Amino acid sequence: MRRLLLATVLVLALGGGGVVAFSRWDADADTDGGSEDAATTDLVEVGRRTLVDAERISGDLGYDDARSVSADRADGVLTWLPEEGRTLRAGDVAYRVDQEPVVVLVGAIPLYRELSDGVDDGADVRQLERNLKRLGHDPGTVDTEFTDATEEAVEELQADHGLEETGVVTGADFVVLPEAIRVGAVRTDVGATLVPGAATVLYDATSTRKVVTADVDPSDESLVEVGRRATVTLPDGSELRAEVSEVGTVATATDTESPEASADATLPVTFTLLDPKGTRGLTAAPVTVDVTRQRQKDVLAVPVTALVALAEGGFAVRREGGALVAVETGLYSDGHVEITSGLAEGDRVEVPAG
Repeated sequence: MRRLLLATVLVLALGGGGVVAFSRWDADADTDGGSEDAATTDLVEVGRRTLVDAERISGDLGYDDARSVSADRADGVLTWLPEEGRTLRAGDVAYRVDQEPVVVLVGAIPLYRELSDGVDDGADVRQLERNLKRLGHDPGTVDTEFTDATEEAVEELQADHGLEETGVVTGADFVVLPEAIRVGAVRTDVGATLVPGAATVLYDATSTRKVVTADVDPSDESLVEVGRRATVTLPDGSELRAEVSEVGTVATATDTESPEASADATLPVTFTLLDPKGTRGLTAAPVTVDVTRQRQKDVLAVPVTALVALAEGGFAVRREGGALVAVETGLYSDGHVEITSGLAEGDRVEVPAG
């Protein structure tokens, strides 16, 4: 009888790859059709599970959209700045000059002109009226026209902050930010003299959104395409769902001219947290990110250690009782392997004991 060599396989999942070790099994020694030593095997039931193939990378939890806040139209002495970590929204005070507040408005259009009765219609007027309405001051119909109602609403907002009620919106009294911000490191001192047009940087800032950033090898660019799902593990072991929201278009390095720098080049990637509430209490922290290559839901799976490699190629498993059954395999993940044919749910197969 032709001798048939069998081998058991152990796959240690490590990123997307694996290490395979074989121990040979002589079929002639297994004359009763059962396993070589029943005392050294256990039985496991074939069941359904979700298998995920993921790549693990290191990342950092922090706030999105770093920027700075400047005073480019202020004239006088800087007398107050918000403390680091404070959140500023529409209607809050960004800073004070000669003890007069500069009030935050939120929108995409910078305050590039004075807004007052008689100004040409424009999208910046609509943006102002949206802010006024959000802050409880009725500008009438929110549109591109600066009306008497708009002027009255501006005067009410000025009165709220102790400003002269001119009904005119200028860069001396207001600053437009793209969104609510979280104040970062202060860049100048209270007491500094501000000069219009000098664009003095007051403090760093970010958005209030927490994200995870990571540097990825450019060769893995296809792994981190926008929309790809990921799992972020925080320092306390808790896990949060995330997805790739932004990928840098150019790899970065300190000196792209040198071969060493080119080898160290990385691709900046941003992950948006789908449930950021799980990061409460954390402002910054190192995290790990498992980026999903492939996910198979509700598939038949067995432990990888149940596989027996056949000398002629392919794999088999031993059913309860020792019968050898050829199987087709799919995705390998977390010590398990998908079985696409050869077994049914509820079958019991042998695995090494222990």
